[in-house]
Amino acid sequence: MALYHLANICGSQYSGGRICFNPDGYIYSSCVLAPVGNRINIYDLQTNISSTLNSETRTNIVVISNHPSKPLAILVDDNGFGYILNLIRDKIVHRLQFKSTSNISTAESKQFNALNTQKKRLIHANFSPDGKYFAISIQKKLLVWLSPDEKLSWRMTLHLEITGHMENINSLDWSKDSKYIVTSSKDMTVRLWCVEPDETFVPVAFVDHRRSVKAAFFTNDMNRICSVSKEGVIIIWKRSDVTEGDNSAKQIGSRSKMNFLRKSNNVKENQQTWIRETKGYCNQPSNSTVSVVTFNANIGLFVVGFTGGTFGLYNVPELTTIYTLKIGEQIPVIDSVDITSDGQWIALACSQTGTIVVWEWKSETFVMKQQAHLGGVRCCSFSYGSNLERLGSLAENKQDFDRALSSKNLGMGTRFLVATGGFDGKVKLWDNNTGLCYVTLTEHSASVEAIAFTPQGNALISASLDGTVRCFDLFRFKNFRVLTSIRTQYTSVAVDGSGTIVAAGTKGETNSVFIWQIQTGKVLDELVGHTAPVTSVSFHPHPSYNGFLVSSSWDNTIKIWNVFGRKDKAGSVESVLNTSSVISTAFDPRGNSILAASILSGQILFWDLDNVEQIGSIDGLRDIQPGRHYTEAFSAINIKKDPHSINRNNYFNSLAYSSCGTMIVCTAKNSPHVAVYSTENYLLLHVHTLTRNNSLSGLKRFLSSKYMTDYGFSVNELDLSDEEMFEDSRKLSRIQAHKSLPGVEVGEFKVTQDRFNVWEVNYSPDGRQFAVSTSQGVFIYSLDLTRNVEYTNQMLKSVHNFQPQIITKSVTKTAILKHLENNDFVSSFILALAMNNFKIMLKVYEAVPTSKIPSLVSSLDSTLLLVLLNFIRNVLNSYSTNGTTHLGLHLVWLNAIFSIHQNTLSNYSGSQTSKDSLSDLRTIMLLLLRQIRESRANILGLFASNAYSFDYLCNLK
Repeated sequence: MALYHLANICGSQYSGGRICFNPDGYIYSSCVLAPVGNRINIYDLQTNISSTLNSETRTNIVVISNHPSKPLAILVDDNGFGYILNLIRDKIVHRLQFKSTSNISTAESKQFNALNTQKKRLIHANFSPDGKYFAISIQKKLLVWLSPDEKLSWRMTLHLEITGHMENINSLDWSKDSKYIVTSSKDMTVRLWCVEPDETFVPVAFVDHRRSVKAAFFTNDMNRICSVSKEGVIIIWKRSDVTEGDNSAKQIGSRSKMNFLRKSNNVKENQQTWIRETKGYCNQPSNSTVSVVTFNANIGLFVVGFTGGTFGLYNVPELTTIYTLKIGEQIPVIDSVDITSDGQWIALACSQTGTIVVWEWKSETFVMKQQAHLGGVRCCSFSYGSNLERLGSLAENKQDFDRALSSKNLGMGTRFLVATGGFDGKVKLWDNNTGLCYVTLTEHSASVEAIAFTPQGNALISASLDGTVRCFDLFRFKNFRVLTSIRTQYTSVAVDGSGTIVAAGTKGETNSVFIWQIQTGKVLDELVGHTAPVTSVSFHPHPSYNGFLVSSSWDNTIKIWNVFGRKDKAGSVESVLNTSSVISTAFDPRGNSILAASILSGQILFWDLDNVEQIGSIDGLRDIQPGRHYTEAFSAINIKKDPHSINRNNYFNSLAYSSCGTMIVCTAKNSPHVAVYSTENYLLLHVHTLTRNNSLSGLKRFLSSKYMTDYGFSVNELDLSDEEMFEDSRKLSRIQAHKSLPGVEVGEFKVTQDRFNVWEVNYSPDGRQFAVSTSQGVFIYSLDLTRNVEYTNQMLKSVHNFQPQIITKSVTKTAILKHLENNDFVSSFILALAMNNFKIMLKVYEAVPTSKIPSLVSSLDSTLLLVLLNFIRNVLNSYSTNGTTHLGLHLVWLNAIFSIHQNTLSNYSGSQTSKDSLSDLRTIMLLLLRQIRESRANILGLFASNAYSFDYLCNLK
């Protein structure tokens, strides 16, 4: 089978940690990097695309630090483990643990060491401006490492270990020359350190603050150090060069004057003294303190975030307030903040609400605003092909994409809407290709249990525990109909093929199925017969079975209803009895009346409803492999005696057929694994593991007994850290503990820590994607090659994906430009392909006359065809920053390539090339086909919309 791969994670909640913009000229020059659990979300602000990297850390990420010149990033999780990430390849090239060489653990503290000294420790890290060093502070210690080098297999060497602070370090900052580091601490001091060995240097301590110092940083000229305390006091320290006997500095200085000596070649010694130049205040709102500070040394601006959700923009050294604002109630506490190099955009993040905002403060507008579901995603659903007209730039090529969808010949990056319902009562609409949410519907007041699109794609139906089924207009994004009945809670919903009839299952006193008509909103019928909560409802997919409805329940039965039939004839109900409670059902989309049902015993039964007989089954207990929660003192089975024992207390809670009907995807609530089965021979095809984040409970099958106490509970259940990860975290945890209710595991009132739960799986109409709704967002798996090539290239700025093919003395930029000046287009173009530099290739590519293109293409070797096709694919992509408008020129090149090298490309699979090269060729060809079809559809739409204008202009006299 074709293997699915993780394409994106929509709605993954920001879990805390440092967010950052990337510097100009970097591989992510217009992107925001944000940690979401143990992965990284990249928000491309230029192309409006969100992408989640596949690389995972062991636990939640707290620090992201980008190398100033290399496509590398160092990630640090909350246990102090570091990961060197190659951003181009999305691969972790090295792992290490940032720990001090002087750590001492006693026998009494050994049991609690893993949580008390590692979990939730205060970690701050930064690369030096020259990229030579990497500094990281862990609690009271400052460690300076040599940057990872390819010659050493990306390993890092400890260069310096510095101690001096009495409390945990809150921040660190490098000087412009990468020689000095300034740190701030909870001990109310700011200290200056030298990285290089210097016998004349004396460390400096600044002791004028009265509260914990949140941040300290150098100015661009390195003559000033600015520090901000927790209470909002800003102090600027200025360096003054004086000689012996000069008292001018003493007249300006304060009681906290500090100095260090440097020996000069002159006879007279020079003394450098740090004096307090200015003292100011943030003037923050009452009952709020400073939570986070970031500084832009190039323009002298720093942003201060406060615990009340307010942030302020100040300049240095004048210390004037430029801007102060609070952005709504979505950000009650600012956990992380960053500012772009030009000072135009400010990124804010709040882990309490899972919100990330990019704000342009001059125009007071949102550049981006994303918020995840609180408590996770309960349900999800893909739209049908007709929803493509709602996706902005694809309005003109809707028909073209519909034809591609129906023929399944293209199958590349088809765009759908993904609707999600959460425990917070919100319904969100996502673009599965961009990964961004653009509409949030907040009409429900309780958890949204089920969601479905109408086949026409113009409406969205959602069922909630608040006792309502709501219909939303996808053109105006309004709730145009509220479907209610007696006082009950709705657990499932389905829409018939005509898009006019809605069925919803309930739980509570009735345990019945209600039928409505969308146009009138009236209850047409109540289907009574189940004696337990209804778990799922679904209409028959074949048009000849219009009105046939199937409902399942905990009463071990599957009931078949004819909604449009008379009660004395075809309308009579027919029951299918199962061996245990039915959890979920799914129809075979091929219309053969085969129904798959997941039952409580862990099996999947396949029923032929025409003959009402079972035709097959799958025993999935061995494939579920659930994990244990930290609160479980004992395992349900004796896994120590038999590690391969099966826990029979598990089952699949959701099923979804592929569009071809040959595969079925199954998920279980307490398992991070997604099982894909074949419906032809009922065998397991593949198992996808959603996450390996050890910060989440319920993933590990084996728990370490060293964390068990004498009182019978696990140490993991306790918060042993005395440090605050963010300001007001203790206050927020007390509020959460007060709001929590016993026995609640999910949602706002949960009493336990984060658990990983899987709730539902859903297939896209074209069968190339499936989405899994979990407590950590919607995991979208795809077959589309766009995710591996085009999509990744957009995020990674595909200019940097071009690598030299041939390295010789003649392959230089000077030689290429010289041949181009002499009109030797063949030599210049071949050398440009060998160098494979995007900018040089583009210059030569556009300089070649169209009459010379056939002769030039005929002189190319087959080894350079892939390079040329990949280049044309980039410049032809209208969604990429490298795309150009010379469509006619691109078509001339492609026509020459396919005419001259047709046999070469056709026989490529038979040559002795590697499988990777063959896969690259197929990928590039499919992407070229997609881009050409999109360009054709856009041009046709443009001419069609202006046809009457052309007729009018032609008829003018």
